[in-house]
Amino acid sequence: MADALKNADVEVKISMFGEAADSACRTLGLEADDGKSLTIYFWDKPWTGGNDIRLPLSEAGVVIRLRKAAKGDADDLTVKLRPCVLDALPADWQASRDGKDWEFKIEEDWTGRNRAWAASLKVEDDFDRPTTEDGDGDRDSRRPRLTRDQQELLASVEITDDDLDDLVPLGPVQAIKWKPSRRDLIHPLTAEFWSVGPDLRLLELSLRAHPAEASSAQDLLERTLLDLGLQPPSPQTSKTRSVLTALARAHLEV
Repeated sequence: MADALKNADVEVKISMFGEAADSACRTLGLEADDGKSLTIYFWDKPWTGGNDIRLPLSEAGVVIRLRKAAKGDADDLTVKLRPCVLDALPADWQASRDGKDWEFKIEEDWTGRNRAWAASLKVEDDFDRPTTEDGDGDRDSRRPRLTRDQQELLASVEITDDDLDDLVPLGPVQAIKWKPSRRDLIHPLTAEFWSVGPDLRLLELSLRAHPAEASSAQDLLERTLLDLGLQPPSPQTSKTRSVLTALARAHLEV
């Protein structure tokens, strides 16, 4: 495990919302036609607790996400544990590795000053769009088509097959992904713009760095944005949690 952590990348993330996200896209020259279009779905069991939207999977540190690609690219279904207790992972899943049409990755997520370990298992295939309307379709059209390995990963955090029966598909999220070239940054930059209806728009900028370089990479990204006149919000908010809450609110009609 020590070697796995030593070699794990850090993913540095900065998110901007609403008009700030639109402004950042213009400033960075991110044109929709130049990016890769994706349609994204999640699964959870949303309910209302007082004035709060409750998301049991998300609150347990579990994300199940489907990304459907346009233009003939492969879809991918991902199970992510974040924050992840690395010592609790199954013995076969304590180091990053990959195979044909799948990738398992351990990395540390840095969102602002928040730090969390994450473990994700991504599988590429041709996946159907889940049925998101209540009462439409059978059970199999609503639940994620997880592999046995993904189920094993979920079982390590006590998410069993019975827990998956009542999951609700949430979406769609319309997304565009770019790999913009920036000479003012040392590490390659990824940009993703997500929209949920007319009311939620966000842009996430991220880069990956070796742990020894992560702090300087984060500082450089923050300074670069400030030099461009872009002011990310502080404290930073999780992109996925923000979108899940909006999707759950729409599903529950609250």
